[in-house]
Amino acid sequence: MAGIFGRIKQKFSKASIEMDKYQEAITFAEAGEAEHALAAVSEQTEEQQTMQLLVVGRESTFSKEIFDYALDMAQRMSYEILALNTAPLSCDTFKLFSNSRDQLCEEFKSLSEKNVAMFQQAAAEKGIAFHHIVKFSETEEALQEVTRDNKNIAFVVSESIEDRAESRIEEGERLRTNLYVYSMV
Repeated sequence: MAGIFGRIKQKFSKASIEMDKYQEAITFAEAGEAEHALAAVSEQTEEQQTMQLLVVGRESTFSKEIFDYALDMAQRMSYEILALNTAPLSCDTFKLFSNSRDQLCEEFKSLSEKNVAMFQQAAAEKGIAFHHIVKFSETEEALQEVTRDNKNIAFVVSESIEDRAESRIEEGERLRTNLYVYSMV
């Protein structure tokens, strides 16, 4: 429960800082200092960045479930979508065959871009900004790198790893995709 109140307090403190900046701009504008007023407002708009929803695909693809969920969430929350495809193609794997690695990486990247096109088109139809990243590392490493580089990621949406589908069928359980949503606050 303390986490919720902490986030609410953080939002109010951000709002207070924003109000102070706007009040400063109004004061400068009323004093006839238009340049200072514009500078104060432009600083404020540069600081404001749209929050992003990081959607992690399974290698080069995105399932229909994660695709639909991410579009719905991004639209409701006014977030941009940052789609991430990963392939565990480290330098150690292809030490002796550097040409093969480059070719494989290019093929993976083009396949990822082809597979994400429908996702990107659906986002554009809904007016949602869409960005796509391809990383050649393990999913966990790629997540750490992307969240370190992009401080405005609010949530991460990913799928479960379906490694026990056969045992679930034997137990009479229907196959379904589990989606996981993580807060990055």
